[in-house]
Amino acid sequence: MFLKELIEEDPEWPTAGNYMYLDMLSALRWINKNIRDYGGDPSNVSLFGQSAGGLSVIDLGAVKGSAGLYRTVISQSGLDSPGTYSSYYNITAALNCSNSIVHRLNCTNGDKQKVLSCIRNSSNENLFQIYGDRYTRPIIDNYFFPLYPPLAIQNGQYNNISLIMGNNDYDLTVCLDHPDMNYTDAIELISQSIEHKWIPAIVDYYHLKNCSANRTSNNTRCCNIVLWIATDKFFDCDIRRLFNAFYLKYGPQYEQNKLFSYHLNCYPQCPTVPEMGICRHSAELPFVFGTISDFHSEELFNCTWDNSTRAFSNEIISHWINIATTGRPLNQWPSYDPSSPRHFHITPDRGFIDEKWHRNCSFYDEMEVERVKEIFGNNHYIVKEPSK
Repeated sequence: MFLKELIEEDPEWPTAGNYMYLDMLSALRWINKNIRDYGGDPSNVSLFGQSAGGLSVIDLGAVKGSAGLYRTVISQSGLDSPGTYSSYYNITAALNCSNSIVHRLNCTNGDKQKVLSCIRNSSNENLFQIYGDRYTRPIIDNYFFPLYPPLAIQNGQYNNISLIMGNNDYDLTVCLDHPDMNYTDAIELISQSIEHKWIPAIVDYYHLKNCSANRTSNNTRCCNIVLWIATDKFFDCDIRRLFNAFYLKYGPQYEQNKLFSYHLNCYPQCPTVPEMGICRHSAELPFVFGTISDFHSEELFNCTWDNSTRAFSNEIISHWINIATTGRPLNQWPSYDPSSPRHFHITPDRGFIDEKWHRNCSFYDEMEVERVKEIFGNNHYIVKEPSK
């Protein structure tokens, strides 16, 4: 929670909320202090996270007190990733959200100590019920988490790290959830996350108006086109925006050695159920950890590991181990180059190949500029492509 009463409670820590990052810092300080006892190197600590964890390990680079505690980050499918304004609260939004929770807890009567005591004595069950499905967000508080991560990078207030970011080809299961989507359905769905004024340009660019509800239409199928739109907005263009910010601030010496991106596909040979043979959100985890038992627990896929699948998993593990050891993947994985953006496509059927990033991010960059100015009040936030 981000409350006036909490902020005023400790004059030496004039903020509140963001407690998960405090926990992460405590863990990292312990690791740095004790890692030698386990044969580790405190100057070569790597972090990796998936989904919300993929978001938090990126955020950590903009958090006060995190510099020097780690060297490398792998961010897997950080949904609503760190280049997306909608993943964060400003101070006003954080106060409003927290005050609404306090009001629903009936903890608003009394002085500061009574309010805090009431909150702290609330049961877990009551808190869970009141929070419901509310999406909690990191708070840009101007103190502990002072800047939105892309702004922190642009202002030179982000940690000097190696960064690997990517996502699964079907993180967003649009066709699984909406197999018979038509054009009207498509507009309704994208309008939930994209302002109306941007819709015509996006419809035109992705040729959405000509889409088909036919399940065999492939590249013209409405749900596939919406998948591309959502993947660009929530993953690929966010990654490019962050990487370009690093390049603009630090120049080609940063890009050459420290920025890498990927796409991952893991189920092309398992279409035992229509639309199920896809690499959806979290589906890469058994391959990263080599855990067949986790894979078998995904009963709806009805797939088993064979020797080629094990080899595919081992190759992913080899890259991840090399990243942890050296700060970069194995040599065939190219670093990010803004003059010709590419990602490393990790697939079990076509090998591991680099592919060109071919879609246009200008819509999403313009949305970002506009909304960041509104939310965080920074008139110097400019997204642009690095010089070729």
